[in-house]
Amino acid sequence: METYEVGRDQVVTGSIRLSDGRRLAYTERGDASGVPIIHHHGMPGSRLEHEAESEFYRSLGVRVITPDRPGYGLSDPQPGRRLLDWPRDVLELADALGLRRFGVTALSGGGIYALACAAAIPDRLIEVAVTGCPGPMQRPGALAGMRLATRVGVWLGASAPWLLDLGATAVAAVVRRYPRFVVAQANRDKPPADLRWLSLPSVMGGAAESLQEALRFGASGYVEDICALARPWGFPLDDIRVPVRLWHGDLDTVIPLQHGEYLVSAIPGATLRVCPGEAHMLMWNHLAEVLLGAAGMSPLGVGSFASALEYATA
Repeated sequence: METYEVGRDQVVTGSIRLSDGRRLAYTERGDASGVPIIHHHGMPGSRLEHEAESEFYRSLGVRVITPDRPGYGLSDPQPGRRLLDWPRDVLELADALGLRRFGVTALSGGGIYALACAAAIPDRLIEVAVTGCPGPMQRPGALAGMRLATRVGVWLGASAPWLLDLGATAVAAVVRRYPRFVVAQANRDKPPADLRWLSLPSVMGGAAESLQEALRFGASGYVEDICALARPWGFPLDDIRVPVRLWHGDLDTVIPLQHGEYLVSAIPGATLRVCPGEAHMLMWNHLAEVLLGAAGMSPLGVGSFASALEYATA
């Protein structure tokens, strides 16, 4: 394992060399001795994605590890990757960091990778908590209610990946030079609940920084992500036995609520928290609850830090 640096706000940036020779980069925030949680960034996104500063994570007693998926940021590409390739990378990262068990969180499209981990490596997970997660795109009506850009991306990922790559490569060049402008334009038609968050300089700046980093070497990570989303996932949702907590805003136009409703009906024992008046960025509103749920610590005090940490290290 190579550790690069401890940067501002005590954010650790590191990387590991995977068994196939690829580099996987990640960041760590929060309490180094806390309950470990592996966070899955959105599409596109990077290890720089975060919804609070490190002190907030430390106050909850969690250690949040966010890896760049292949082709994003500092992680090497993995051409032709499939959704179920990802849990193997997560296992290697967890082993390198000495994590026996860990929680999993995810934002938006990162949720499908969290669900892949729930299906493939359940014995290593505590719980899974995802916000605004899409469901499988092959089912009838899956694209209903989505913004045009999302529908087009999914169609291209399934039918014309080469064309998706051309368009994404062109956009990536603009993002690298003008990240704030692209974030603002991409979100101009979002519901007011999201625009309120994006009006905060810290949130807008963080989103721009993460997006710029995601595409620093090109758009291959994003293209592979969209293709993985658009194709059959490779595992049945009803095989998942890990506790899954789904969160969804009823005003979400990126991934409409019907996706959360489908997932809760398909995943045994899953729960769905519908948040009235909220949209795609609801993780910022409910971050403590999401993290504590993934760590196996109830925000209502039913669980405890000590018991969750004991379970994670047993």
